[in-house]
Amino acid sequence: METPAGHSPTPDEAREALRQLAADEDAVRYPPIPAWFFLVQAAAVAGLFLVRLLPESGAGRATQLVAILAIALATGGLGRKYWFDRDGVSWATARPRDLLPFLAVLCGSYALCWVLAETTGATWVWIAGAVVAAAVVLVTGRSYRREFG
Repeated sequence: METPAGHSPTPDEAREALRQLAADEDAVRYPPIPAWFFLVQAAAVAGLFLVRLLPESGAGRATQLVAILAIALATGGLGRKYWFDRDGVSWATARPRDLLPFLAVLCGSYALCWVLAETTGATWVWIAGAVVAAAVVLVTGRSYRREFG
């Protein structure tokens, strides 16, 4: 906040200026995102789990890898278009402390499903993991939309 020489802002003026700066930063960092975005992302994340149910013998392993790559590219493209590189903004970034817990839960549940499926042979854990992961995305999306629109 620019002030004329010899004039210092009052504590209330300084607080208001800082509040406005934080709001402006959040408007760029966390734009309003349509509800369908989170539905599509939840389906895609669930798909990453469900791909593991495809047969692994022969071309099945290659099919799994191609499906995982296609889903990852599609979700990354949507995230780039509607969050990071939308009209009027170039490469906004999320705060790591906001994003890391979300990613830790998703990656952790995937790892847990992988360990359980490999050690017990219970492939149904991939279905349970897909449900949990999709729910995490939807709950996060609901919270995001409530806070940022």
